[in-house]
Formats: sequence, structure tokens, C-alpha cells
Amino acid sequence: MAIRVSAPSSHGVAREPKYRYDVFLSFRGEDTRHSFTVILYNALRRKGINAFIDDKKLGKGEQISPTLLKAIDKSRISIIVFSRNYATSTWCLDELAHIIQCKTEKNQMVMSIFYKVDPKDVQYQRNSFGEAMAGHEVRFRNDLEKVRKWRFALSEAASLPSAWLFKDEYEFACIERIVEDAYSRLPPKRFHNIDYMVGLEPRLEEVMSLLGESDHSVCMLGIHGTGGIGKTTLAKALYNTIFYQFEGARFLFDVREASMKYHGIVRLQQTLLSEILEEEDEV
Repeated sequence: MAIRVSAPSSHGVAREPKYRYDVFLSFRGEDTRHSFTVILYNALRRKGINAFIDDKKLGKGEQISPTLLKAIDKSRISIIVFSRNYATSTWCLDELAHIIQCKTEKNQMVMSIFYKVDPKDVQYQRNSFGEAMAGHEVRFRNDLEKVRKWRFALSEAASLPSAWLFKDEYEFACIERIVEDAYSRLPPKRFHNIDYMVGLEPRLEEVMSLLGESDHSVCMLGIHGTGGIGKTTLAKALYNTIFYQFEGARFLFDVREASMKYHGIVRLQQTLLSEILEEEDEV
């Protein structure tokens, strides 16, 4: 059994995968960065969901960076955490407008979370959202089309069916349900109910240390031994641990048996590439 980990090659041009992240998180840093959003982010990662969070975002009116726009483009799902001061940030509003654009043009999945705010306040721009948008109309009085796009994006995001209302109680239970909802919308990648194997954790750490010694080039790691000692179980556990760090990942079962069938090698290659390149797996 071998696990091959590939880094970008300096020879030729590699085809860029359709998706880089499972989830993009849009949030107002001063409201939820160190509370709700970071707990949600960690819960997503524990579930094996590759989530993007902008740790350096200030959200005080700067122009949104191309890197963030690309992160939105390359995400399967965008999760918007609406909080009291979300609309005060033009950065957040630019993110939101781009998310809604991706939803319209690329059918990107979008989930809205209302963190201690009334969804109607977001949809109709009332209270803190109304005050923020009124301020933007004064500030951008020479570019009211920008403000119109922000208002439209707020209304669209607030009226989506995939919405969660969070108040004060049951924060962790609510987050777990949100994570399960997001996970159910993603294509299956992670293995659950891996058979218990005595001594698995130390063996996994040993294998991880070997991967850590690679120099970011193509790496092939072999796991060998007699039948029934847990090679596949160890490989699955390793895959679960590292797959979300890569732009494309696929676990191939029964490679030896499959390769011996008619066109077996070609079929294995097609299966591997179809997942990595996000294309239909055609026979």
C-alpha cells in the first residue's frame, strides 16, 4: 500500500482544481472573531471540513483583497455570520456581494447565520443594519450603485432557506447542527467508523513524522506487512488526518484487484482524476 502526496511541479502547467476550500467564512471580526466564529471554524475543521478564515482581516473599510475574492470563488459553500456590526464594514459587504454573485452565476451554496440579530433587520436593513447602510449612502453618495448592490446582497442572503438563527442559549449544540448541515452538503471524503485498532495512534504519529520530513516535492510512502495487521485502517486514519490540507484528495480501495481487471489501471486513473479535478467520472 502506498500513499502519494504531490506538490506543484515546476515542469509544465498544472490544471487548477475547481475548488480549494469546502467552506468560506464571512464574518465581522470585532463581533465574533474570538467567540462564535472561531468555535465554528474549529468545529468545521474537526469534522474534516476545509474551511477558510481570514485571520488578518481588519474590516474597517479597506478594499477587499483579490486573495479573498479568489477564496470565495474556490469554495463550495459560503457561510455568512451576520452580527450586529456586520454591515458597518465595507469589507464584509464586498465579500457578501461577491458571495451572492457566485451563488447567482455559479450556483454556489450559501448558508446564513444570524448571530444575535433579527433576520428581518438584515433583510430590510433596520436598526443597526439600517444605520450602517444610511451611513454608507452618505459616504458613497457619488457611488450609490455600490450601496445598492450591498443592499441587494443583504436582502438576498437574509431570505435564503439555508439559515440559522442563534440567540444566547445552546451555542455548542447550534454549532454542531450547523456543521452537520454543511457536512451533508459536501461530497463524501472522510471515512467514519474506522475499525478500532490497538496502538493506532502511535503508529499514525510515526507515519505523520515521516511525511513531515518531505521537502514539499512528490512523496510516496509505503505501508507494508502481512495481511490483517491493519494497514488499510492506518492508511484511512492518515487520510482522515491530512486530506483537507490538499486541493484534491481521493482514497482508492483494492488497487491491486482493480488494476487486474480489464482497463483496470485506466479506470483507477479516471477515478482519481475525476475527484481531484472535480469532473464527472465517465467510463
